[in-house]
Amino acid sequence: MNSDVKFYLALFMKRMPVMLVLVLLGTAIGIAMALTIPPRYSAGARLLVENAQIPGEMVVSTVQTSADKQLQIIEERLMTRANMIDVANKYGVFKGEEMRPDQIFDAMQKRTGIFVWSGDRQRNTVMEITFEDESPEIAADIVNEFVTLVESESAEIRQNEAMETAEFFESEVARLSEDLSRKSAAIVAFKEANKDALPEEQLYRLNRQTQLLERLSLNSRDLATLREQRNRLVSVGTASGVNQPALTPEQQQLATLRSQLNGALSVYSESNPRVKMLRAQIEQLEESMRPAGDAAKSDPMQNMLDIQIADIDARISFLEGDIAKIEDELEVLQKAIEKTPENAIRLDALTRDYDNVQTQYNQAVASLGTAKVGESIEVQGRGERVSVIERAIAPNRPSGPNRKLIAGGGFFAGAALAAVFFVLTELLNRAVRRPVDLTRGLGVQPLATIPFIEKEADIKRRRTMNTILVLGAILAIPLGIWALHTYYLPLDLLAERALEAMGL
Repeated sequence: MNSDVKFYLALFMKRMPVMLVLVLLGTAIGIAMALTIPPRYSAGARLLVENAQIPGEMVVSTVQTSADKQLQIIEERLMTRANMIDVANKYGVFKGEEMRPDQIFDAMQKRTGIFVWSGDRQRNTVMEITFEDESPEIAADIVNEFVTLVESESAEIRQNEAMETAEFFESEVARLSEDLSRKSAAIVAFKEANKDALPEEQLYRLNRQTQLLERLSLNSRDLATLREQRNRLVSVGTASGVNQPALTPEQQQLATLRSQLNGALSVYSESNPRVKMLRAQIEQLEESMRPAGDAAKSDPMQNMLDIQIADIDARISFLEGDIAKIEDELEVLQKAIEKTPENAIRLDALTRDYDNVQTQYNQAVASLGTAKVGESIEVQGRGERVSVIERAIAPNRPSGPNRKLIAGGGFFAGAALAAVFFVLTELLNRAVRRPVDLTRGLGVQPLATIPFIEKEADIKRRRTMNTILVLGAILAIPLGIWALHTYYLPLDLLAERALEAMGL
């Protein structure tokens, strides 16, 4: 066990110069990168989503997109390719560097940080925007540019949503208004086409039908009675030998006037002017027809029968005409009564459609009013909005890079490389250097071993070569780093690419 420790210790001391060179190389590269990487300044700003200035109990907002959703939409718009490239070109973030648009976009994304803390009922939503650049002024300007974009995008999103809601309800109100006009016109046209058979007048028609039926029955009974009276008078005149002469024109006119008087009395009262006029005409005509002297006395029976029969004929003629009119009116009423149920069904359907559209119209008008108020609130900036808590200012101290960490990382990288060198050279070396190697290789146990005795000159030569190697490494490493920085690629860019490759 002790022999193995001494062996590896001696082996370590033998390879110490090369390992030391590797450690020095890693340390030198780390220090060079730590010294050459330009400082980075990080600027940041905070924004707060404020609640609406008008209580929600008084005015309901028409913007239903939550604050978290709005900020997520704004973040997606900020981080678009076109916006990132425009901002980088506007402030000259990569001025003097030959970079493709894809590289500019990737670099801007890595330098930009957007963080959102969602709030609850007690806490509001907060957004923080940061940007890192070699210039503190540019970092602050870009963050403030992002802040301005967030404010404008937030207001635009809410205003557009409120305006779209108002426009939607405006179109709905216009559409429903036209629909109401069409349905109202359809109802009016239907009522006009079926004005004699509308359901609201059905009760009147039924009552009128009952009255006409009663009047028809009464007239039929009176007509039968008058005809019976006329037949009796005719029979009496025939039995007494009185011939029934034909009516003179004056008698026919008198019968007509009496018929008109009876018709007027069935409608008007005695004080009506028409009734008075007819009675006056009848009296005047009777006066003119009254015979004078002996002519009247010569045949009184004939005159009495003539007058009675003429009166009965006039009343019969009137009743027959009245019955005909009643029957015509009853026929019209019967058709209207039979048609009314069908019209009622169709009218109910038209009215129901109209009422449904009217309800939708009223709701749309109310919603339009609410949408208009919500639009006015958003346009005036009285609703929920994004406000700036703290704008970005140019930082006084750099936020990176961590030079000590980079230099220490170079040292540990060199040490790791030296350890790997030590392990690999030991694993790859198959030479016999110890008795145990003879036993493992040949399978025999040696009785004794004679160590290799190195000459003094060889020792001095080896030490000189190691010294030259170490001194050469000490001189070559800085020169190599300087040549790499000067003729190939600046160390700061090389370091950035290395950090990007490692995902840092």
